[in-house]
Amino acid sequence: MTDNPLTPTRLEKLQTLFEETLELPSHVRTEFLESRVPDDAGLRAEVLALIEVHERSETDFRSPVSASALRDAMTGEDRWTGERVGAYRIVGLVGIGGMGAVYEAARDDEQFTKRVAVKFLHRHVGSESALARFRAERQILANLNHQNIAALIDGGVTDDGQPFIIMEYVEGKPITQWCDEQRLPVKERLELFLQVCAAVQSAHQSLVVHRDLKPANILVTGEGRVKLLDFGIARLMTVEGDPDHRPPTLSGSRSFTPEYAAPEQIRGLVVDTRADVYALGVVLFEMLAGHRPFDLREKSIAEIERVVLGNEAPRPSASIDSERAALLGETSPPRARAAVGGDLDAIVGTALRKEPERRYSSADLMARDLQLHLEGLPVSARPDGMSYRLTKLVRRRKLETAAMTLAAASLIVGFVAASIQARRAEAESRRASQVTNFVTTMLASADPASLGRDVTVREVLDSAAARADTLSANPALEAEIRTVIASTYMALGEFEAGSAQFDRALAAHRKRAPAGDHATAMALMKKSHALEYLSDYAAADSVLAIAATLIQRHPHPDPLERAAFLDQRGRILSRLGRNEESERTHQEALDITLKDAPGRDSLLAYAYVNLGFAKSELGKAAEAEALYEAAIRAARRAYGPGHPELAAMLSPYASVLDRAGKTAQAESTYLEVLEIRRKLLGDEHPEYAWTMFNYADFLMAHERFPEAAKWSREVLKLRGRSLPETHLAISTAMGVLGRSLGPMDSLDAAERYLRESLELRRKTLPAGHWALASSESILGGHYTLARRFSEAAALLVPSEKKLVEARGEGAPVVKDARARLVALYTAWGKPAEAARWQDKITAQ
Repeated sequence: MTDNPLTPTRLEKLQTLFEETLELPSHVRTEFLESRVPDDAGLRAEVLALIEVHERSETDFRSPVSASALRDAMTGEDRWTGERVGAYRIVGLVGIGGMGAVYEAARDDEQFTKRVAVKFLHRHVGSESALARFRAERQILANLNHQNIAALIDGGVTDDGQPFIIMEYVEGKPITQWCDEQRLPVKERLELFLQVCAAVQSAHQSLVVHRDLKPANILVTGEGRVKLLDFGIARLMTVEGDPDHRPPTLSGSRSFTPEYAAPEQIRGLVVDTRADVYALGVVLFEMLAGHRPFDLREKSIAEIERVVLGNEAPRPSASIDSERAALLGETSPPRARAAVGGDLDAIVGTALRKEPERRYSSADLMARDLQLHLEGLPVSARPDGMSYRLTKLVRRRKLETAAMTLAAASLIVGFVAASIQARRAEAESRRASQVTNFVTTMLASADPASLGRDVTVREVLDSAAARADTLSANPALEAEIRTVIASTYMALGEFEAGSAQFDRALAAHRKRAPAGDHATAMALMKKSHALEYLSDYAAADSVLAIAATLIQRHPHPDPLERAAFLDQRGRILSRLGRNEESERTHQEALDITLKDAPGRDSLLAYAYVNLGFAKSELGKAAEAEALYEAAIRAARRAYGPGHPELAAMLSPYASVLDRAGKTAQAESTYLEVLEIRRKLLGDEHPEYAWTMFNYADFLMAHERFPEAAKWSREVLKLRGRSLPETHLAISTAMGVLGRSLGPMDSLDAAERYLRESLELRRKTLPAGHWALASSESILGGHYTLARRFSEAAALLVPSEKKLVEARGEGAPVVKDARARLVALYTAWGKPAEAARWQDKITAQ
């Protein structure tokens, strides 16, 4: 940290750069700062240091005052490191908040070993009111004694008048982060949350309102124990009739974290224990849904007040998607929504009510409802009707009520039939909704990409597709169901069947909205994805062009939808050899994702890996490797080990590692992907076949020709079965097999495979596609091996020129083509020509 004075202008600049740079991946931050402030190395260093401490401290410094506090702690207040306070020696800075800085310290009197946390008040907030709050925090901690609250050990004032508190040292992670990293099921999350309620209830019984409950103040240790921290803005209460009685606390200067503050806190009104209940509701919402009820980022207090007071909180179950379901330990979104919906939606909703008097009056009552839910008993947050109590009884006593359920079902069927006759229009609408929910749930639960291959899935899909013919009178419903069927066909690897169902879905969309709309554009995107898997890239590009027109005409407010479109567009551009356009498109998609979903690891992983692929194809190896590493880290956080989405990231990463010369790491990565995909998808799935081809290509490049030939033949066994003739893996596997047989003295067989590969590509790829030039170059390399030098030159020279025009000077495929020219002229006895081409490789 520099000694530059923190003037208002410099503080504003520091704050702006801090916020902008924080959103970027770590590997590009230095380059970004150099472009923004090329003449101020001190400021650049200051920003990077701020970010380092910020990421260490779990605290958010997104206001000028907080940035000043952070800077203070890292300059003047850092004098405490190495100093002794009481019986403890300060070891180093742990974190910074708005009022104070927290340091780790260790016992220094040789009596016994103990780690503690020491909190000092910031110099810049040393007013009388701040000192009073600091003393109040010390008194509050002294009054509290609970296993889930960080305990006060000592406190006092240093020789130079600096007040301090010595507390129990807690090494843990915020409760939301800990739950997601452990992928805790809903039941275990609730059991952990009950510890939080117990700690808050103990504080309330000691007449303390915390007023700043949030995940950063609720840590979970490695042993799974909750520790409640930071009573810096808490308030003491007293009971009526006490001579020292004070009224319920006021927000005063509004010291709170807006995302977790109750409506009365935001408005600056009286708060009591029910403000903590509201914050508990927000924390539980986030533990279940993965995000907070309201997005309050970058909003003013007035805007926050308008959002929180004017909008009802959504249900936590409503936004659960496949990514969130996996983090909740469930196999599908419907199962996760079922685990969270009902009681838990009602409990969270009760805690989040706008009016304090309508919330739970204590943390204990909220905990009691959660315990009742865990025991399968009715909860107070839901209406106490007969059907609700009957449902609870059935869940607890399944065997005893089986016969009753069958009898009741017969009665219900009869009642529904009578209702349909009496109210046909309403019943039709209800039936459509039920059909949609049933089919969506049935097919999503059978998704082989999530659960592994199930031999009954194809039969289920074929039956569902046939039944969907009966829905032609309701095109909106038919379009939705056909899209689900098509997507599941795709996950099974049945690309042609999936593409056909997408066509049927598009026909239904056109019947529903002849001029087209946003839903039609999304359906076109899915169709382009199917065409991509069928290797019909030109058609996929044409479909996306139509989708782009509709998106422009009917824009969607969610920028992440645009990011998804750009990623799809970028992949197709890359397949067509338009890699510079692909790079720009993927960069825009990543920029949107970093801005609008910085914490969504699943989305970031795809954005990173897609841009990494584009960079790799342009020969930007170092940038590609960094992006792939970021993608893999995000994917492991999002999905954990052994997940098909992780495999999708690892497969291209292995190729990048190989190009970087990390051969052993590349091979182990290929083998990891093969194991994941074989286990989850089966040994005939196209994704497994594609990985087999990539591994074969790797083996061939490292002159392990027998192994490469073996894996290539495994891919070709799937020709006409799970891989259509047009699939790029077929022609490419032929090429690898031919290149492997040639060095093993099977020149005639090698040439047959190489020629067939080239002819197949000429049939399936558009004229001028770079892959055609690549096949010609490979065949020319074979002619060199067969010592047919004139024929080799006739193919190698023009194909190199085509590849440069299509892929650019730095592309790996261009380097490979030039290496074949070096080999040709060396074998032909033309060293000058060989040297000329070698110089071009060196210059790449």
